[in-house]
Amino acid sequence: MIVNLEIVTDVQNIGRRDFTVAEKALVNPTNPACIIDGEFVSLNQDYQLVRSLAGVLGFAVWAEKGRFDVQAIGKLTVLMLGPYEADTRVFLSGGSLALGAPLSISNTVDMHDGAGAVRSGLAGTTASQLVIGYVTRMPTNNGGRPRFLKTLG
Repeated sequence: MIVNLEIVTDVQNIGRRDFTVAEKALVNPTNPACIIDGEFVSLNQDYQLVRSLAGVLGFAVWAEKGRFDVQAIGKLTVLMLGPYEADTRVFLSGGSLALGAPLSISNTVDMHDGAGAVRSGLAGTTASQLVIGYVTRMPTNNGGRPRFLKTLG
């Protein structure tokens, strides 16, 4: 199984919450556009999860693609409260990633997994956008996955 988000810090200190997904098709593993672990989601006006848009506050999904409990109840677990450090595969490659650089959410991440789906992940940013974290380890030194410290949320 491919792990898209690997938490490096202790999990006990991270506030996790389960929220209903606004569109049930997004938790169906046969849907090429299904939400995957490590992708960022946001809450809509009905307090349900939707795929994050660029520049908004989002939360990382901490539930693997294809879990039966997620499909049955239509809820995803997100990492909501507290800072944490993690390695991710859901990021905009070729962007302005640099050690210590600020990160925001981008909804133009292509995982190059053959599904052709566009994901919501992390990307290098400028101070004018909503900064949710910082690069703490470069993909070139970490098996192709950047490590980040999430600070907002």
